[in-house]
Order: sequence, then structure tokens, then C-alpha cells
Amino acid sequence: MKGNKFVICAFFLILSFSVYALYSQEGRGSGRLKGVVVDEAGNPIEGAKITLEYLKFSYTKTTVTDSKGEWAFIGLGLGEVTVEAEKEGFIKSFIQFQVSGVSKNPMQKIVMKRIGESSPATGISDSSKDLLLQGNSLFDEGRFAAALALYQEFVNTYPQLYKVRLNLGNCFMELQEYDKAIAEYQKVLEGVNAEPADKRDNKLMAQLYASIGDAYLRQDRFKEAEEYFVKSMDIDPSDYALAYNVAEIMMNANKVDEAIRYYEMTIRIKPDWPKSYLKLGYAWLNKGEKQKAIEAFNKVIEIGPPDDPDVVQAEEVIKQISKIK
Repeated sequence: MKGNKFVICAFFLILSFSVYALYSQEGRGSGRLKGVVVDEAGNPIEGAKITLEYLKFSYTKTTVTDSKGEWAFIGLGLGEVTVEAEKEGFIKSFIQFQVSGVSKNPMQKIVMKRIGESSPATGISDSSKDLLLQGNSLFDEGRFAAALALYQEFVNTYPQLYKVRLNLGNCFMELQEYDKAIAEYQKVLEGVNAEPADKRDNKLMAQLYASIGDAYLRQDRFKEAEEYFVKSMDIDPSDYALAYNVAEIMMNANKVDEAIRYYEMTIRIKPDWPKSYLKLGYAWLNKGEKQKAIEAFNKVIEIGPPDDPDVVQAEEVIKQISKIK
């Protein structure tokens, strides 16, 4: 019996991570993002080209603003993105932030200045934009030290664009220099806190706390990690994507009890999402709780459409469990 239990846990742990890899790939998801482009007087800018680009992989989307200066994207996955607005007669304007892959994101506002007006710090030069894109390419190739150097040069040129320090933090994370990563994330937090209260990006703050928690977790500093994960959820307890991501982090760290707690939190926030029940089932399997796992997988089948890959997966898992005595 003990040997069979080990086989079940090992098999489904691998299966669980495979499903997660498919879910989080290449910026695809069900996230939505809207924004508006205006001039300094607050007038909408029609016909501005909007380019959204992910930082960690090669995936871009483009659109054009309408008569109200508004633009929108759908089908976005979780990740850091840059959004650039471009129109003849205006200085290019650029913002960077985290998008959710499973929910509606906050409305984004881009202010563009006309060429010739005195405001050198608002836009970024083409050469600096190329510098950032080169850094992104190097990051995608796994050349994190080289990417770090380019990101640092960009930050030195545009220190007011403090959110780009996220890139520095991400590079340090990949280089396993976790204290330096935490320091960069903290600098971004300082920038966010310095914003007026009505413009403060709470979702970004929550994500930064989660990233700091992840850095502590990778050092097996579980107490500090939990502290920051709790902070992230305290700021935005309604974001089921954040709860889900924390659960995934805990699962990767083999903290199965904590993973279960956050999967269940995800379910409380969004009870009609099959994915969270599927991953909860895998977590129960890793604890050897066969009946609880089956209950979770049955819930996937109950609430999901028949052709949903998660439903198909849950049905197959139950079949495999049933074969083992």
C-alpha cells in the first residue's frame, strides 16, 4: 500500500506541473485590459498606435485608439508588460506594469506630450526603447547578467520610470541573488507608495509583496515568505489570480498544506473556476488523501464544460485512481 501511494503522488505531481506549464505559456489567457490615451490637457488622442509587449517572452499585441482615445486587449496571460503609445506629432509614451491572466485589469491612462513642448522626461528615446527591448531579448535567452546590464543602463537614464526596476529584480531572481532582488522590489514599492493615493496601483503592490515572498521562499526563509504572501493577500483579497499564484508557489516549494489553503481561498473567491479544483485535487493526492482528491476532481467535472481540458484531465485522473487498490 505504501508503495502504491508513492507512485500515485509522484505520477500526479508531474502531471500537475505539466498542466500548469500549459496554462501559463506565452502570454495567452483570459485577462482583459483597457486604457485611454490623452494629451496634457486631458483631451483624447484618436489614432494612436498601441503596442503591448511581454517582458519575459516574445508575444506582442497592437491596436489603435478610437475617437475617445480608448483602446483594449483581450486574451492576455499573466506577466509583466510594456505598453507604448505612438502617434505622429507626439513624443512616444511608455508604461510598464503587471497584468492578470484570469481577470479584468485596472484601467490604464497614458499621457502623451506634443513634440516641441518642454518635457524631456515624459517619453523615452528610440535608442532607449531599443535598449529595453534588447534587454528583454537577452532575458528570454536566459542571458540574465547581460540583460541586467542593459536594464540598469535604462534605469540610470530614466530613474523616474521606477517600475522598470521590476526587470532588475527579475534578473537578480534568476541569478539567485535574492537579497538584491528583494532590494529592487522594495524600491518599486517605495515608488508606488510615493504616488498619490488615488493613483496608487494596489494590484502591483500586492504582486510585489508576492514576489518578495517568493524570493524569501527560494532561500527557505519560510517565515518571511509567509509574512509577505499574507501582505499581498491583505492588499487585494479579491484577486483570485493572486491567491492561485501563491498556491502554485507553495506547491512548487512542497508546502502542500499551505498550497491547499490558498487553492481553497481561490475557490472561495471564484467558486466557478474549474482550474482551482483541479489543482486542489492534485494537492490532496500529494498528501495521500484519495477521497478528498476525488471530490475535488468531481467538482471540476460538475462545473466545467465537457470539452474543457481540465474536465478531460479530471476524468482521466479519476479513472487512474480507480485502477489502484
